[in-house]
Amino acid sequence: MNTFEMFVSYSLLVASTLSLFTYWITKKFILKKMNRTIMKAEHNYQQQIASMQQQLSGKVGILEGMVEKLRLSNQELSRLNEIRSKFMSIVAHDLRQPLSSIQGFTSVLMMDNPQGGGNNDQIALNNIIKATDNMNLLMADLMDISMIESGKFKMDFKNFIFNALIADVVALQTVNAQKKGIFLVTYDYPTDICVYADRFRISQAINNLLGNSIKFAPQGGRVEVRYFVLGDKLRFCVSDNGPGISHGEKSKIFQKFHQADNDRNVKKQGWGLGLSIAQEIINAHNGIIGVESAGLGQGAYFWFEVPLSPSGKVSGKTPCEEAQANA
Repeated sequence: MNTFEMFVSYSLLVASTLSLFTYWITKKFILKKMNRTIMKAEHNYQQQIASMQQQLSGKVGILEGMVEKLRLSNQELSRLNEIRSKFMSIVAHDLRQPLSSIQGFTSVLMMDNPQGGGNNDQIALNNIIKATDNMNLLMADLMDISMIESGKFKMDFKNFIFNALIADVVALQTVNAQKKGIFLVTYDYPTDICVYADRFRISQAINNLLGNSIKFAPQGGRVEVRYFVLGDKLRFCVSDNGPGISHGEKSKIFQKFHQADNDRNVKKQGWGLGLSIAQEIINAHNGIIGVESAGLGQGAYFWFEVPLSPSGKVSGKTPCEEAQANA
């Protein structure tokens, strides 16, 4: 091996040694710096986690406190609601007897004195009778709401002819309509419609809807009643040309104790329970109820749907035949 080859070999050895030494130094210091950076980052991360856990623990404590307050508030609200329901039931029940006594004694006075002892006396006695009738209706509404809230609002389902029910209700409401000079028009369905429902409660719902339309229709106004078959449902509708209902009121119209302010010329009567009770009655029949109005001054259109009587025969009779036999 000549001198040049020895020099090249020695140079390569030195270069390799320097490279290894440089790699070792670089690795040692860089890795040490990286480890320090990683440890610092890990420390910061753990501090952040600890801080977040502490904040979360504080917020959990606040949330638990709020949940407890909400639970206590709901408990108190349930207690007050129960007291209110009992109060309404007691008031409605206890007031009925004195009202009946007042009404009875007034009727006796009217019979004993047909002339009423004078025109003014007769008017006064008639006003007492009207006032007690109105109070009895109010008490009945309170009793119904009390039963609804206590879960005692039961239905007595039977087959009956809906056309005959409408005739009865319209005959009763025609008197109220005539007093206001309102045209009450009924569009009868050409054939008998048989429904399986609680006749008294459906009659109550119709009276509430129809009475509401008559109350808000203007002097000389018009109220229309329609009913017809829609698929496997019966649809009842009542429309009027009264003050109408604003868009914001439509979502509240069936709420308990709600009374619309659409027409300030209409004197508020009752508790604002009639439409709410009607809704509960229709819901109990697996039906739906609603209201439509184009806006203030455009009148209102109330409607509900309930299922028709199921097809087929019971005890050898169709539902309509059974209803006619029970009528």
